[in-house]
Amino acid sequence: MTKSTKLLLFFLGLAGISWAVYECKYYVSYYADLSERPWAYSRDENAKLLVGTWQGEFHDPDNVLKTIRLTIVKPMTDEERAQKASRRTRKRSGLGSRADKQHFDGTANVTSKFGNEVYDLSGHVETRDGHRLDVIHFQGSDETGPLRNNFNVALALEGGQWQNDDLTLTLAFTFTTNTGSGYSSSADPRYDKKITVHLTRIKS
Repeated sequence: MTKSTKLLLFFLGLAGISWAVYECKYYVSYYADLSERPWAYSRDENAKLLVGTWQGEFHDPDNVLKTIRLTIVKPMTDEERAQKASRRTRKRSGLGSRADKQHFDGTANVTSKFGNEVYDLSGHVETRDGHRLDVIHFQGSDETGPLRNNFNVALALEGGQWQNDDLTLTLAFTFTTNTGSGYSSSADPRYDKKITVHLTRIKS
């Protein structure tokens, strides 16, 4: 066997080991998420997950009819998982996008005759299966800012429920004045009013 052949076999062996390590890291991460985040991942492509897009209607504390369209994203996409698996080093927390296996992010749009409210979402599931939700925080977009003279969504209270194609949330609001500041009055029940909204899955 020539020296060049030995070198070729050596590098092929290194490449094979590198690929095996990558595959191992990728699938260890994936199967961990299948077990720990069943609300976000499934081997069944048709599984009904909390992850997805949801839509519903509600009347805000001023009795304005609004439509909410909410998207909850996967904690880690396949592309992100592949990128992390290909790294030579990794954080102690592992390949997961967060050490907190109950956390999720997303976006929401609330539309009405007065305009469009754009939000980023940050929340948690309370139970491992994800059917009961903890508080979901609605953060207004930095680009557009809160809609003026409007009851903007502040959060969804603890106790939201998800089952198959149905999602139920109870919303709390912050009123934004014409100057962009918040306003509340204990003498007016509108400012402490909570609204329950029923959303259904939007199928892609």
